[in-house]
Amino acid sequence: MTVKYIEDADTKTVELTVSGKVTREDYDRIADRMQSFIDAQGTVKLIEVIESLDGFEPSVIWPGIKFDFRNLRHISHVAVVSDIGWIGPVSKAAGALMSTKLRTYDLADLDAAREWVAAA
Repeated sequence: MTVKYIEDADTKTVELTVSGKVTREDYDRIADRMQSFIDAQGTVKLIEVIESLDGFEPSVIWPGIKFDFRNLRHISHVAVVSDIGWIGPVSKAAGALMSTKLRTYDLADLDAAREWVAAA
């Protein structure tokens, strides 16, 4: 499995862990679950753990953009957790354009990311 999905209704949090290449099958499996979670919770928080990233299948890009456009206002906090050098700066640049509160963390600081999101 390339993408692992965990949701916690008590904290209104979704945690995604990416390892490898994100396929259309991964996207389809997760997008409907996350949409249902957002619809049920109203506003959610997100932890994105990126252990490794070998890219995305091209068929994921447009549906992903539409999902983000529709749901970004319903995601209050995002913690991006990765040791991949370019992930942090790209995430911060994207975060500057959004109303969502975003922080980046190293993989060793995953617990701190979870604490920040839980306290929000």
